[in-house]
Amino acid sequence: MIAALQITGFGSRLTTALLLLLVAAGLLAPRLAIAEVGRQTPDAGQEHVPEGTRVRYGHYPPTSGPHWPRWAAWGAYDRDVPPEVWVHNLEHGGIVILYRCDAPCPVLVQQFREAFTTFPKSKHGHVKLLIAPDPKLRTRLAILAWTWIDELEEFDRERLLRFYRTHVDQGPEDMP
Repeated sequence: MIAALQITGFGSRLTTALLLLLVAAGLLAPRLAIAEVGRQTPDAGQEHVPEGTRVRYGHYPPTSGPHWPRWAAWGAYDRDVPPEVWVHNLEHGGIVILYRCDAPCPVLVQQFREAFTTFPKSKHGHVKLLIAPDPKLRTRLAILAWTWIDELEEFDRERLLRFYRTHVDQGPEDMP
């Protein structure tokens, strides 16, 4: 870690010592871990809009922004779920996995169902994961958290699990 900090401009001994102290104290380590899992996106707010309102998100899939007052039950869906619904799930600290299959993909769907049943429970005692198809995706898979995204072309359980563990329960509203 010290070499990486020196390369990025934190080369002075005093700064390096201070960063090591913060890491040792546990104050910086969580932020460093999050930075390695996915890509952060701008926070587009948390506004509730009337149900049925179509929201024009600045990027797709959205990781924050206006959404309907209701959210979806955690689980794996066979049909697409409107982003105005699952963005609310993200706000509650949940993780959303979207996938695009140009032809039926029962093996991928089964892998997601197994992930849902085996991923760790959130601090609220259940898996906070919503999985749904989305024909509008540019990539085959996208895993989302509030203001975070990771896009994949194939199922990678360990990568999905690492993203889930890093970002679950990190939304702006602490809700089950």
